[in-house]
Amino acid sequence: MPAYFGAIVAAQRHGAWLDDASTPPALRPLVRHAMRFVAAGRRALFSALLTPLRERHGGAALGRVEKSLAMYLGDQPIVYAQPRQRPKFLYFPDLPSPRWFERELFPWYAALEAEAPAIRAEMLAALTQSQGFEPFLGAIDDPQLLGEQLRGEGRAPAWDAYFFHRHGVRQEEHARQCPRTAAALDAAPLCRIREHAPEVCYSVLAPGTHILPHYGVTNTRVVTHLPLQVPGGDLALNVGGEPRRWEEGVCFSFDDTYEHEAWNRSGEVRVVMLLDAWNPYLTEIEREALTELIGAIGDFNRSAGVG
Repeated sequence: MPAYFGAIVAAQRHGAWLDDASTPPALRPLVRHAMRFVAAGRRALFSALLTPLRERHGGAALGRVEKSLAMYLGDQPIVYAQPRQRPKFLYFPDLPSPRWFERELFPWYAALEAEAPAIRAEMLAALTQSQGFEPFLGAIDDPQLLGEQLRGEGRAPAWDAYFFHRHGVRQEEHARQCPRTAAALDAAPLCRIREHAPEVCYSVLAPGTHILPHYGVTNTRVVTHLPLQVPGGDLALNVGGEPRRWEEGVCFSFDDTYEHEAWNRSGEVRVVMLLDAWNPYLTEIEREALTELIGAIGDFNRSAGVG
């Protein structure tokens, strides 16, 4: 099944096996067989992962999870709550879909904001040393592709990060260098999925940098910012057509499956603590199911050689 899936994805990325016209006649029966085999096999594999949760909590508790999985597998059409939402990976249906979430949904903000001065001091020390920072878009080494994500306004654009968690893996050296920050993050209810989440970092936007409009991967988690250094001037985060300026020490969370962009047209760097948290409208059972399901999807895709 992973071999078939990897072959199908590779072919379709090159414009083949999309339909009969893009599939050589002699291969059509084989390709159809592979697609049926993969569709049935993935459906059975991922559905079976939810069986223990169904047995403990009942099918109704997993109704939205089952619907999300069916959409992911293409068994039913994706109908977005808001037309501006376009998650690149997984859409979870039947959730309230604000661009910006109300503070009252995140009672842990208070503890994190109380630590903001200590976090800011550690951030400034790390920034002064200029060690441990890397491009947030480090996987993009093609200047043309990078240009599709960042734009410089009169200077070279830069969006750098000092990671505390990267693809779900804790960066131990940075935690040792910034103990107050690490402790505050350990106390926060981050979205934790092995090899996927959270992404947590000091996010540094250089003067003159514009992060161009783009979409996030899933609405099962929300992106939270704790602003640490916000200069005067023209800088903002625009989510789904609703811009907002950062305020030092004051958290906010947003749904990045809406088209969003950010810019810093001031003369100084802007720094926020960026972290992933669960969508507050998910139940605990749904979070448990998604943790298992997303981890398993990642395992299967890696076995198929699919990024």
